[in-house]
Amino acid sequence: MNRPALRFWASAAGVAIGFAALVPVAFPYGLVGRDAATDRDAVWLLVVFTAGMMMILFGAAALLGGRRALGVTDVVDAGSVSRALARAGKDGETAPGYVNNAAVWTVVTGALLLLIYFALWMTLR
Repeated sequence: MNRPALRFWASAAGVAIGFAALVPVAFPYGLVGRDAATDRDAVWLLVVFTAGMMMILFGAAALLGGRRALGVTDVVDAGSVSRALARAGKDGETAPGYVNNAAVWTVVTGALLLLIYFALWMTLR
């Protein structure tokens, strides 16, 4: 596995794990009227599942849009959006094509969130 692919997978896994770990700490359970421990687990599962599904759907919509999705680093490196669109797919890197695609990263991160959801669901139920 080359460096860009490792960075792609590590960042997707890090974001998914970090988000799932942050939900029980940072979610305002009191504002939604859930204070009991069983309700907190249900809300935690619901938030992780919903975030994963939304990421998958948004990423799939970007993939179906026909254009290669640009990331912030693509635009910053190119200097403008139009130059970034012109450069899309012309990099001479030997990395797999998916590592420079924000839409694929969004789908993968959402899928990892769903895996975390199912692991939590089996653990908490």
